[in-house]
Amino acid sequence: MPNIEITDECRALIESSVEPIPEDARQLLPNGNWRVPVDAKTLHWLENLQRNGETISDCIIRIVIISLHKRGLQ
Repeated sequence: MPNIEITDECRALIESSVEPIPEDARQLLPNGNWRVPVDAKTLHWLENLQRNGETISDCIIRIVIISLHKRGLQ
C-alpha cells in the first residue's frame, strides 16, 4: 500500500470534514507532516487531479473545499 505525505492542516481538514484517520494508520514525521497509507486507486485518482506545482496536500484541500461547497457547507 503506497503512502502519501500530507501537512497537519490537510490532516485536520480531512478529520474534521470527512472521517478520522486511524491513529495506527498515520505517522508523524520530523518535519511536522504526516505519512498516511492510501490504496493504489486513491493515489492514482489524486495524481490525476493534482495540478502542476500542487502538492498532494494542496490537492486534497482543494477537493475537500469544493466538495463541501457543492454540498452547501452542511
